Amino acid sequence: MRGATAIAGCFLAGAVAWRGVQAAPSAGTVTEVTSFSIEESPSGMFHDADSDLLYVLCGTQTNGDHYLFAYTTAGEKQCLITIPAASKMARVDGFWISGSTAYIVDSQGPMWPDSLGMNMYVVEWTDPCGCSTGTCTSTSVSWSPTVTASTKFEASAVGDGAGVDTYFRNSGIAVVGDDFYSVNGVHPVNPGDYTSYYPKSLVKAAVPSAVGTTATASQKWSYTAATLGHDVDMEALSCGPDACATYLYVGDEYNYVYRLTLGEADAAAAVPWEWDLNTIVGAVSQDKGIESITYAASTGYFYVGIQDTSTVHVVTLAASGQEATPAGTPEDEDDSATAAAEAMAGGALAALALAALA
Repeated sequence: MRGATAIAGCFLAGAVAWRGVQAAPSAGTVTEVTSFSIEESPSGMFHDADSDLLYVLCGTQTNGDHYLFAYTTAGEKQCLITIPAASKMARVDGFWISGSTAYIVDSQGPMWPDSLGMNMYVVEWTDPCGCSTGTCTSTSVSWSPTVTASTKFEASAVGDGAGVDTYFRNSGIAVVGDDFYSVNGVHPVNPGDYTSYYPKSLVKAAVPSAVGTTATASQKWSYTAATLGHDVDMEALSCGPDACATYLYVGDEYNYVYRLTLGEADAAAAVPWEWDLNTIVGAVSQDKGIESITYAASTGYFYVGIQDTSTVHVVTLAASGQEATPAGTPEDEDDSATAAAEAMAGGALAALALAALA
């Protein structure tokens, strides 16, 4: 009977491990398809399915002009949109389009009294370049966004920053229905120090309907250097093949991409897979790695923007033993692993029941 109990315990422990409750995520396989250079350092990126264009946001100077480029998925520049300093967005770090609405992230808005003071802006959107189906009627325009709503997170309310960094430095965005996801990036408040500000959180909140609101997180995943087994600096968000029905993809400035399971509340268990892009990215300065990520359903590829090199890497992501996107998705591996775990757990419980009857 003790032997049957021990076997059941082993099977159950295996099932728990398969479900992703571990100190570090499993390492997936990343393959570079191609890459292309852009004119400025990318801080946000979004693939617009309607026009099949990549919109690459570049916040290159705090409180200065910012730039939004339109590129084809093959890396061909179509248009440059200048967001003038007079728009009072301090440091733009994320971009999203949903129909006639766009969303702009400002990582330093609350820090500067002369800025609009928020870290996420809802703005009216009609493509300033007249872009559609991969081409644009203009090649260079100026655009002053009309803000219809805005919000900010408070680091203390989220529980971030360890009392050292008092700002929530919103560095990415994904909009899903009436909610949006944001992530608090690392900033060296103490020069050269990138590790004294944990925890840093990825949060979910309702899209604001008015200007100047304070956001309340309805869900959060908080990370330290221990959560995933290494330092983290999450700075970019994107949906993937399932359009955020179950998973959110997260770009990290240490040049990792994570897949976060939205229905899992535990921060470590929510990230069963990670992809290490350091070999692809190459040697870059600290705090100047992955700043933007997006997924294009038209190609099945992820597009990852690197701050230090002003390069967009086009990649496929696959879980171990599975074909890469677009031929297959990491979800296939996770689902099969979960099924295997549940089968093992069921067998273990059956064995334990039989032993108890004996």
